[in-house]
Amino acid sequence: MMALVCRDARAAPASCAQYPIPWQPPAGAQTTAQVTLSTMSPGATMTWNASEGTLSGVVQLDVPLTSCSDGQDVNALVAGVLAEYPALFQLDLREWRMPEFYDCRYVDDALLSMPRESLAGQPVAQDLFAYWLRRINGVVTLTAVNGTYLPVLDAATGHRMASCTTLTQSAAVTRARSTRLTATTYSQCSRTGSVRYTPRSNDTFSFLDDPTWSWQADGGRVLLTGQRTLRVIVNPKNYSSALLSSDARCPLPDGDGSQYSVGFDIVFEVHTGAILSVKPGLDCTVC
Repeated sequence: MMALVCRDARAAPASCAQYPIPWQPPAGAQTTAQVTLSTMSPGATMTWNASEGTLSGVVQLDVPLTSCSDGQDVNALVAGVLAEYPALFQLDLREWRMPEFYDCRYVDDALLSMPRESLAGQPVAQDLFAYWLRRINGVVTLTAVNGTYLPVLDAATGHRMASCTTLTQSAAVTRARSTRLTATTYSQCSRTGSVRYTPRSNDTFSFLDDPTWSWQADGGRVLLTGQRTLRVIVNPKNYSSALLSSDARCPLPDGDGSQYSVGFDIVFEVHTGAILSVKPGLDCTVC
């Protein structure tokens, strides 16, 4: 009798086959959005981001929010409109941070915006959507929107983003310890020069947060890239007079002004490990 071989039916994990990760909008998205807009608000005019596959703006909208009365949150009513026309706005509002409660009573002429917090399940720090509201003949009306954002991406793209996040803290620390970090020195807020510091083994190293993704338009498509920040806190044993007079020195947030730290935030590519930028000073701007 032939033996039966049971194979694991689970999908194979995504691999980082290409980085930056290319993504191209589906064909026909603009046409579908335009048809939807013509039905929703026939007098409105739309502009389009071809690489992102989303609208860049809609003007001359005429969408009365007739239930916008005293005590109602106008943002909740706008959210309802955005959700009602997914082919036009292409938003999953669970990925966005809506503005704070705004009582309809006080809306006269308002511009409100919301940032995106996640993209395909990954933190994102680029996308923005805004909308204009005006009170016309006593009725709060949605009159325009604009945005710079990607549409809802599929889970497979999110898996590729996760698989390309290969930078470990150990690798980042190794790179940091071989890098000369530069800070500007000051005397009473007058620049006097610069100081360089190479992190040492007794300094403190830690990732600040999760990887954050962004994207760049690339001729009909976008390229997705991620970054992560490594924080370096200099051990007091390694202080020098130059470091203490530089913008790497910052007062502690909860201190009395006499306590301080010296450090640097280093931003890395999440896949290549390349250093993108270095900021001296922890959570402060000197001079």
